[in-house]
Amino acid sequence: MKRVVLFAALLLLCASVSAQSEAGWAIVELSGCFVRNAPDYESGVDTQARMGDVVLLLDKERYWYNVQTPEPYQGWVTELALSVKTAEEISAYRSAPKWICTAEYTHVFEEPSLQAGRVCDFVMADVVRKTGESVPGWVGVMLPSGRQGWVEADAVADLGEWEDTRECTAGNVIALARKFLGVPYMWGGISPKHFDCSGLVRFCFMMNGRQLPRDCSQQIKAGKAVPCELSVMKPGDLLFFGDPHTGRPGHVGIYIGGGQFIHASQLVRISSLCSEAPDYYGGKPLIAVRRIVE
Repeated sequence: MKRVVLFAALLLLCASVSAQSEAGWAIVELSGCFVRNAPDYESGVDTQARMGDVVLLLDKERYWYNVQTPEPYQGWVTELALSVKTAEEISAYRSAPKWICTAEYTHVFEEPSLQAGRVCDFVMADVVRKTGESVPGWVGVMLPSGRQGWVEADAVADLGEWEDTRECTAGNVIALARKFLGVPYMWGGISPKHFDCSGLVRFCFMMNGRQLPRDCSQQIKAGKAVPCELSVMKPGDLLFFGDPHTGRPGHVGIYIGGGQFIHASQLVRISSLCSEAPDYYGGKPLIAVRRIVE
């Protein structure tokens, strides 16, 4: 049975609950939770956490929690972005039936109607528990805090069934990435509302059943090395740009063929590797190519 590793980090965290029974735990309540470097809104954002992610609570200052995310990343999030849980509640959450959002962007409503009040926004890859309720065209959902609402049935899928049907092919990865053309770039972004370069890559592979590390400095070690030559590159290959002397990457994109690649740079866009092309990417030089899917 195929299984995407969307919840692999969650399972590892839950498995360690008994060993860290005195640690605090929480589940992310927001569709895109900013993880900041310091407990201050003016602090930089390194990454985001998604609705349904389990985080470890390390410290608290005023209304800010210092957390460790599944990647793992450590940073600060606001208290209203989280639903604090006991170890037992985390274990129960792990085993509860869940929906995953498959729509790019939608909302949770108070009642099964588009005219009803909104509970929150709801974006692709967010995970919520099932309530077991349904009416034609709608299903009931429960947020980590226990708040309940309704989403359109065609905006979600059963998490287990969805995982079993993922096919990580170059075509699927590229097709998903194309859906995000025009999405603004934001450092630390990992959602359809805003991406950074490695966040876009990770998201598109994750939604097709392959978990990659969060940052391009880690992604460059995934898969197998391919020569930096157009004649051998294949769609779906990851292209890394950076310092040719140190080999340190600073940018990553997904090759789509024909000398072009899709990436998040100012916004999600398609650029060319060919210097004579009008959409030539004139940033850092190409330093590595890695093949993730065959």
